[in-house]
Order: sequence, then C-alpha cells, then structure tokens
Amino acid sequence: MIYLTYNDAPSGIYNSQVIDVVNYLNHLSQKKVKLIALISLRNFFANREKIITRCPNALVIPMFPKVRFWKLNFYSLIVIMLFKKHKTIMTRGPFATNLALKLKKYNLCKKVIFDARGAYHAELTEYNVIDNNKIKEQIRELEQTSIHEPDFKLAVSNSLVNYWQEKYNYHNSNHVIIPCTLSNDFSSEFPIEADILLKKNKLGFKKEDILFIYSGSSAGWQSFNLVDDMMCEYLKHPDAKLIILSDRFDSSNKVIQLFKEKVTVLFVEPQKVKEYLYIADYGILYREQSITNKVASPVKFAEYLNCGLKVIISQNLGDYTDFTRFEDLAFNPENVSSVPYSEKLRIHTLSNHCFTKEKFKEQYLTLLNK
Repeated sequence: MIYLTYNDAPSGIYNSQVIDVVNYLNHLSQKKVKLIALISLRNFFANREKIITRCPNALVIPMFPKVRFWKLNFYSLIVIMLFKKHKTIMTRGPFATNLALKLKKYNLCKKVIFDARGAYHAELTEYNVIDNNKIKEQIRELEQTSIHEPDFKLAVSNSLVNYWQEKYNYHNSNHVIIPCTLSNDFSSEFPIEADILLKKNKLGFKKEDILFIYSGSSAGWQSFNLVDDMMCEYLKHPDAKLIILSDRFDSSNKVIQLFKEKVTVLFVEPQKVKEYLYIADYGILYREQSITNKVASPVKFAEYLNCGLKVIISQNLGDYTDFTRFEDLAFNPENVSSVPYSEKLRIHTLSNHCFTKEKFKEQYLTLLNK
C-alpha cells in the first residue's frame, strides 16, 4: 500500500495523522506501506528532512507550484507508479484522492482508500483556507468524487459520515470510523503527583494555581474570539491562570489586555507540548458552530485527556461533546478548582483505553486487507 499526501507540510498533526499511521500499519503487517508526500517547494529540503527523520522509507517529492495546478502532479505520480508494485493507494484529502483515482483509471493501481479528516468544501468556504476562487468552485465536486468513487473510506467521526449522507447522498457502509488518535509523542505512562508539582514549579507556576490551557493554532476554526470572552470570566478567580501554546498569536486579545499578569503565551515544539499539559487542570476546546467543527475529530481532545485534563468543550464538536458529558470530563464553571490527582489519573487511563491506535487495531487491519 502507498499512503499519498498532497500539499501537507510536516507538523504535529502530520506526524500524528500520517507518519504515525504509516508506521503503525507497517507494525501490523508484513505488507509494507510507503509514504509518498508531495510537498511545496518552499522550505522543501528542510521539510523533507523532517518527514524522512520520522519515516525513513518515505518518498518526498516537490509538488507543482500553486494548488490550482494540482492536476499536473499526476504526471509525477505516473513515473513513480511505473516502478512500484503497490496495488492500493490510501489518500489524505480530496486532491490526493482524485489524483489516485486517475491512476486507477489508467490501471496504475487497483484500489483507492480515502482517509477523510474533515469536511473539505465546508472548511474552504467557511474559513477561506485557500484564497483561490477556482479551487473553491472545484472542491465540492472533488469532495463528492472522493466520497463516492474510492473503494473504501476512513472517517474520523460519525458526525462526518452524517454530513456525507446529508450533503452528498452517501448511503453506503464501505467505511470505518477511526478518530484522530494519540501520536507517539504521548506516553502511556502518567507522571506521579510529586513530579507534576515539580514540573509546575520549574515552569514558573505555584502549587495553588488553577491552570487553563489553550493548545492550538490561530486558524479561524479554532474560534479564539469565543475563548477570549469566556476566559475573561474564568480568570476573575484569584488563582486562575491561562497558558496559550500557539504560534503567531495576536497579543491584542482582550484576555491578554485585561489579565496580562495571569496569561502565559509561548510556542513549543510538538514533543514538548505535553510538559505543559501535564501541569494544567483544564484544556480548552471551545469552537463556533460551523460545519467544519461539527464533523471534526480534534486530536487535541485525546491529548488533553492523556495528560489528565478536564475539558472546556463547545456543543456539537464532532462526537466528543456527548463523549465528554457521558464520561464526566467537562469543566464545571460553578466550581473553579484544581483537578485532583486521582481524577487526572482516571482521565489519563480513559484516554489510553479510547484513543490509542491499538484500540482501533481491527479497523486498521480492515484497511490493510482492502
């Protein structure tokens, strides 16, 4: 099997959703899965090195410049497939999927599996992810083709499948549901209470501090404007503090202006994020009611739980809002207090039961056997 990605730069998300998946599939079976990544010429060699470091067998090649010329990458893939014996291509996103379907049309592969991580047409139109009107016009058709024509599909949530049914008249069952699982940067072992307090002190916080943490990008769907207003209320508690782990963060946000001494903003490498999550009490995953968010499966949810955090979550966030309520994981605004160590340990254990790749071993084997 080949796992094909198009225009995805290496990142924490790419490591978790692509590289770790490829490595896990190779762990499960003697059928070798090879990552082929078409990436931008911008910072090509640095990004290629990042991918190769974590996935040594990957083939990383430059894509044709500009997303509007995505179809031209078909010719690069023809050359590659002439020398490969892989019969199945698993694809991330509608561009890679439509390229693979064309390869299938010319008998350069036998099967295509669509790895669907969200609602692509909705994301482009709701958040202007690609500022190109021609691509926006194409994406609905590309997504529809990606849902109906591949031989099999991976969906990250039941909500995403419901979206396919409503928008694209999808009524098949040739799919598996695997939520975004924990990356290898997150451990199955949980630090003892004394070590968490020591980490908290070393990172500049007091034992009595009640720590809220926002870990994510400044992208539109992250809805920090909603978080901004909400945290202005919670930080009124004398012991409450906020940690923001993000790059390119706007320091003019109201919460920073009103509570400058209680807010810490910094960017850390993906493998170091958990050090800050361990010391926190509540992870923030509060987003607006867009289609993009309603079908999502944010890996941040699993990461928060793995580090023992309760979650501030919005309504209708993929399958996770109901899960949070059912498992008693939600922050209670009527009781702003630190999360006890015993509760952190319970939440961590739950994450290992529900969000490791091993939990979905049978679903991954289904993909390998297609």
